[in-house]
Amino acid sequence: MRKSFGEMNTMRNLGLLTLIVSVMVVIDALPAPLMLLSVVLFPEATAAVVGPYSGEIDASTVVFKFMTMIVFARWIYLAGKNLLDAGFTDLEFTPGWRIWWFAVPIACLFKPFQGMRELWNASHCNEAYDQGNGLVATWWGLWLLSRIVGSLAAAASSGPEGARMALLVQGVVDIALVAVVITMIRRIAAAQNQMSGPALEEVFA
Repeated sequence: MRKSFGEMNTMRNLGLLTLIVSVMVVIDALPAPLMLLSVVLFPEATAAVVGPYSGEIDASTVVFKFMTMIVFARWIYLAGKNLLDAGFTDLEFTPGWRIWWFAVPIACLFKPFQGMRELWNASHCNEAYDQGNGLVATWWGLWLLSRIVGSLAAAASSGPEGARMALLVQGVVDIALVAVVITMIRRIAAAQNQMSGPALEEVFA
C-alpha cells in the first residue's frame, strides 16, 4: 500500500551527504595502493620511516574505515527514509534494517544486497522491487570480495613478497569497489531528486 500523492512528506536532498561518502570511500581505499607504491619505489625509506609507526598507521586506518562505514550507513538510512516520505509503504526493508542486516551472521551475506536492490528499484520508480540490477550486484560482489581479500591478505603478508601481493590485490579490489559505490549512490541520489511532481504522480496514479 502506498500513500496518495497529496500525503507525501518532503524528501531530503542527499547531494551533500553523497559527496561526503564519495570522498570518504576514496580516502579509505588509498592506504593499500599508496603503501604498495611506497614499498616498490622506496623500500628502504618505507621500512625506516613507516615501519616504526605501522601499528599507529593500522589503527588510524581502522578508525577511519569505521567512520566511513557509519557515514555510509547514515546515507543508506536517509535514502530509505526518503522512500517512506515519498509514499512508499509497501517496502520489505525499513531504513534501519537495511543497515542492521550487515551485522546479522549468515543473513549479512545476502540481506544487505536485497535491501540495496530494493532501494535502487524504488528510487528509480520500478514496480518490481526485486528486479535485478547489474550495478547493485557488482557492488555487492565486490563488497564480499573485499572482505575475503582483506582476511586473506592479513594471513599472507608475513613476508615481503606476500605483503606486496596482498597490497596489490587489496588495492585493485578496493579501487574497483570505490568506483562502483560512488556510481551507485550518485545514481540513487539523482533518481530520488527527480521523484517529485509529475514523476511521482505517475507512479502513484
